[in-house]
Amino acid sequence: MARKIQLAVDVGHRALRAVKIRPGRRTTLAATVFEAIPDNVASDDCAAIGAALRAAMERAGLGSGPAVFALDRSITSFKRLQLPTDDPDELPEMVQMAVERELPIDAGDAVIDFSIVERNVDSFVIEAVAVPKREIERIHAIADAAGLKVARIAPRCHGAMRLADPVEQTLVLDVTGEGLELGLVEHGFLKWSRGVALDGADGEPPTADELVPEIRRSWLSYRVSAGDIESPMLLVLGGEQIADSIGRISEATGLTTQRFIGDRRVQADVDMRGVWPLVGLLLPTAADRQVDLASPRRKPDRAAKVRQKTLAIAGLAFVVAGIGWTIGGSQLEALRTEAADLLGKARVGNEEHLRFKRDVLRADHLDAWTSVRPAWLEHLLVVAAPGIGMGGTVLDEFGGVLEDEKVIFTPEKGFVVDPNVRIIVEGESRSRDVAAEVRGVLVADDRYVLRTTGADAEGGRRLPYPFGFSMRTKVVDPGPAESDSGGGE
Repeated sequence: MARKIQLAVDVGHRALRAVKIRPGRRTTLAATVFEAIPDNVASDDCAAIGAALRAAMERAGLGSGPAVFALDRSITSFKRLQLPTDDPDELPEMVQMAVERELPIDAGDAVIDFSIVERNVDSFVIEAVAVPKREIERIHAIADAAGLKVARIAPRCHGAMRLADPVEQTLVLDVTGEGLELGLVEHGFLKWSRGVALDGADGEPPTADELVPEIRRSWLSYRVSAGDIESPMLLVLGGEQIADSIGRISEATGLTTQRFIGDRRVQADVDMRGVWPLVGLLLPTAADRQVDLASPRRKPDRAAKVRQKTLAIAGLAFVVAGIGWTIGGSQLEALRTEAADLLGKARVGNEEHLRFKRDVLRADHLDAWTSVRPAWLEHLLVVAAPGIGMGGTVLDEFGGVLEDEKVIFTPEKGFVVDPNVRIIVEGESRSRDVAAEVRGVLVADDRYVLRTTGADAEGGRRLPYPFGFSMRTKVVDPGPAESDSGGGE
């Protein structure tokens, strides 16, 4: 039994019983419920019974959760069978067939489960338990109304037998329910059991006077059917009302009789009236010794292994694909992050490159612009040479300026500067003819474009005829001046 199940419930026709434990190194009783079903609630009204159970559990502080539900022995059928097989997977089908043959119940209208009593080399000894489906359906309906989950359904006598001596043969008499249940326990298993539903006068629980004859009759009927057997000890589970009847029960059965007062595995600090068998159902036990009528053992699906392998392979493939997808997605995301980082670095680098290129071009532009060095002295010699050669002239002013200094970029040559030079000349001559001769020499020089800026008229300060003109030329070295005029003054 899974230790997480802490609730056990017994829904009778007259009373509600429930117990809650706290598992640990020693099981501790937390709370119990032992209440009569209200008189206005019909025995077949599952919803009303469930509501009454929920209210009773809330008052007792039991809470809710998965619970083991107990069934009276009187509504269940038991049979110990020896089945000739060494394969446990064959047991569910063999038990079904044996129940149809051995038990007084239609297997089609019953819920059947079993526990394994003994394993032999070529056979199994099992205890089959059958109960009508309507009883299982009734428990589920009551549990739903009470807000409980049915974790397991088991005969209540299986809880009582776990309180018996695990070594010595013991006849357990349970009078905590509605009637009595007898079970002969040997080495922890029920060897024989019987349940009798008894009602006292006016529907009240049966009195000791009503129970003792039925106890005697049940035991003697087993003794007659079993033959000569060793007399077991009789252990009685009951409330205070049965304490005074221990002597009468012992006398009626001829057995040494003791009243059950507790179990060393269980610490009980609360009222235990009528719930000791429920505590027994909550005590841990091996899985193959459990009966669960809520989820009985089924014939195994032979094709399940193939399906399981197929599903396992498909699941493994899915997991591998999922891992691959996850890793691939992670790597893709990492690559995307790296690409975004590299793109950002590239943009920053490109901006730096463009700034550097701009700075280089700016420096080249400045170098090209500042590289213009007009040969002003040479131009002065060219302009002054005709007047010096002919004589009779005075050069008053010589000025020069760069014009249209544009820097042009070409892929082949880089930055190229092709500026023009404008030279302004003013002077005086002794005659109009001399000024014209000077002007004519300069006009004849193809390197210059000359434009007269003054009138040839008298009015000079030192010589009578002033002259003035401007000259335009490229920034080149003009070379030595040549003149075809003769000497002058």
